[in-house]
Amino acid sequence: MAQVTDETRTTPDTVDPGEDVQPDAHGSTTEDAEDGVDVRVPRRALPGRLVWVVWAAVAVAVLVCDQATKAIAVAELSDRVIDLGVMDLRLVRNPNAAFGIPGFSGMFPIVAIVVVTMIVRTLPDTDRLSLAAGYGLLTGGALGNAIDRIARHPGLPNGHVVDFFDLRWFPVFNIADSAIVCGAIALGLLLMLAEREERRLAEAPRRRSVRPETSTPRR
Repeated sequence: MAQVTDETRTTPDTVDPGEDVQPDAHGSTTEDAEDGVDVRVPRRALPGRLVWVVWAAVAVAVLVCDQATKAIAVAELSDRVIDLGVMDLRLVRNPNAAFGIPGFSGMFPIVAIVVVTMIVRTLPDTDRLSLAAGYGLLTGGALGNAIDRIARHPGLPNGHVVDFFDLRWFPVFNIADSAIVCGAIALGLLLMLAEREERRLAEAPRRRSVRPETSTPRR
């Protein structure tokens, strides 16, 4: 039977005072200013490629649904209004931004490009798939309306966006507008929760090992 010596026996919660402790893939290392004890603050591992997959899947799903429903609205609502009781389906060609917000010529395609660029730059540092889904909602909505600016009458950069959801007390909107609003609200809540979680972990009591020191002293 193999014997365990002091040189091979280690404890996960003790650190040799003479060694430099490096953060691993799942945490970062800080040092207690009072007693010099190295403490690991847990950090979420980055999901890697899965973040890009979730972001792209949500963005494409929003974009396809948006363009498909706009095509149906143009074909079916050009000469009629459908009453659904709590709302109407009414075709409106909107030269302004989401929910009729005004802007200058060419502003909206530029805004879409800026938004998507910022999201792509943020994704590599994203450690939650829920955040990736929220970014996907924003991306799909921005691209959906940007396509209308490019492809619909009177053409780039002032094409009119197709809106058709009419709540009768709110500006007429479409699926892209809904995705933008839902994505922005979701991201705000998720980022607030993430910040609260990081603060809670940083302020959590630091537990020290109760096991005796068994590592071989450095010579």
